[in-house]
Amino acid sequence: MNDDTKTTTDPKKRRRIIIGVSALLVAALATGGAVAIYQHSASVQLAEVKEACAQSSETLRVARNKYDTLHDKDAAEAVKITDKQVEDAAVVTTLAKTYKEEAPDLAACNVEGVDALRGATARIDKNAAWYESHTADLSKAVDAVNESHDAKTLKDALSKQIKAAQEKYKGTDGKVKDDQTRKDLKTMIDKAAKTRDGKDVKAMNEQAKQLKTLMGKVDASVKAKQDADKKAAEEKARKEAEAQAAAAAQAQQQYVAPQQSYTPTYTAPQQTYTAPSTPQYTAPAQPAQPATPSKPNTGGGPISGGHGMTGPCDAACQAEAMKPIQR
Repeated sequence: MNDDTKTTTDPKKRRRIIIGVSALLVAALATGGAVAIYQHSASVQLAEVKEACAQSSETLRVARNKYDTLHDKDAAEAVKITDKQVEDAAVVTTLAKTYKEEAPDLAACNVEGVDALRGATARIDKNAAWYESHTADLSKAVDAVNESHDAKTLKDALSKQIKAAQEKYKGTDGKVKDDQTRKDLKTMIDKAAKTRDGKDVKAMNEQAKQLKTLMGKVDASVKAKQDADKKAAEEKARKEAEAQAAAAAQAQQQYVAPQQSYTPTYTAPQQTYTAPSTPQYTAPAQPAQPATPSKPNTGGGPISGGHGMTGPCDAACQAEAMKPIQR
């Protein structure tokens, strides 16, 4: 064998060669592994940043939808309410200012690189925070206006109800069947008057309903008295009619016609009869006859011209003789 062979075959030298080669291989492997590890780590980091940006975008989307819904619906209606329609005009001013706040510019994850994605994520998170805080502020402003408007509306309604109840209370004095209904109404009127000056919207609403109910009870009591009075009047009239009829019947039974003795008398009507006038007849004058000497009466009969009289004609006889002869 030559010297090279000896060197190669020398166990010590062979060991050193193997160790050196191994070291070179390890170094080479280490370098390649580091590169691979770095590349893997960068890929993982990019994926994590993208995921974070996507999650922020989703949060922003939800926050923005809530804000837009509130802004375009409830807030849009509440902002129409004027300061004259609310108890506190300041809430209208606050809502108007909050409603006009400008939303931030849109941010998205449509960028490349870890750093760009991280910047986009930060802007998105900031926008989401704006929408969340402004949704809370806008909601609070809307609620304040609505509550103030409800309070004003209910206060006005309660005031009208109180006025109507007061008129009902005064106008029904002595006209109800049960005066307790009026007393209950008066108690609620006094209570509602105090509530009206406060801010308890729920109490205002409840007491307005109670006033309406109590006024209905007063009306029912008035109707009950009217019905009772009508019935009593009809009953009184019926009893008076029965009493009058009974009195008339009793008076008729107690009446006795007076006994009278009546003899009819007849008096003939007096009449005056006047005979019709008869024309007077005057006999023509006769020449005077010589007087016949009287002869002594021998009793042989009446004297001619007499009426069975034996003596001379008296005054009656002469009057009869003087009557005209009827033709």
